[in-house]
Amino acid sequence: MGECDAQGMVQLKLEPASRNATTAAANESTSLALTSTTETPSPHRNTSATPEHDMATAPPTKEPPLQVSISTFHWEPHWQCAESDSACTAAALRRFEELVEESGADIVGALELKGASTSLSGWSSSHEYEDDVSVMVAPGWQVLKEGGGNICCDGQRGLAVLLVKPPNPVSNCETLCVMAVHPGHQPIQSGQSIVESVCGDARVSCAIAVGDWNVDAAGVAGGSFDSWHRLVGGNPPSFVVPDTETCCHPSTCCKFDHAVTNIFGAEVVKFQIWAYQLTDEFSMQEEHMPVSVHFTVPGDVALTS
Repeated sequence: MGECDAQGMVQLKLEPASRNATTAAANESTSLALTSTTETPSPHRNTSATPEHDMATAPPTKEPPLQVSISTFHWEPHWQCAESDSACTAAALRRFEELVEESGADIVGALELKGASTSLSGWSSSHEYEDDVSVMVAPGWQVLKEGGGNICCDGQRGLAVLLVKPPNPVSNCETLCVMAVHPGHQPIQSGQSIVESVCGDARVSCAIAVGDWNVDAAGVAGGSFDSWHRLVGGNPPSFVVPDTETCCHPSTCCKFDHAVTNIFGAEVVKFQIWAYQLTDEFSMQEEHMPVSVHFTVPGDVALTS
């Protein structure tokens, strides 16, 4: 059922029982198309030109700005399943592939999911870094540089980074800095040097990150955690979405899973949250709900004309 969160965005929560049917219905009913409609003249309507002296001078029309659509998806099955139990890992990888296809994502993050970086045929991926964190981009996206490592502190905490060129140019962004992140439960103390080494100036205003931030949206954007500033720097986030409880099975309590960007003019179209995935087969301790975010950014008219 669709709900509205505190930011007024459409939230889809999908139960796993009849996933395909539910997904199709939900996508159809909650798609927020940001396009204008043009009326088709009726075949019975007189559309002949009006005599010149009867015509009103119409104001010049302005072309609507070009918008580029981007979709993200990320999931954290958690290490008890997807790092230490081979049967659960295999099941999680199969479900991961299905969810990526359902989401229609361009950018995908996997957290604590061993083998995810090589599971999507035709996609480009980072390596798998601390706690098996990886980030992938869909066919048509060009990877220019790759890196990753540990986000200090609070144990083994992963960061995967790609510098990419998207198939559709984004205004003021020759390249994009895309990341999958898993900081700890304490404020970030290091990791920004990794982002800088891979992305350079692209991180300042052309960055997109998905993952388990272990803090709510306010903590990503500021406050004592100030996670975006500590990890990425540059411009502040244009949005941090969703800000909804997605963690963790069996006791859902925490708003940890977000997609974030600092691209100027980025606007969320909708986000989607799936229910816990494999609880009918495995214990799934600390599993997170899968999350997808669909948004638009201004396109580069000059480069596409």
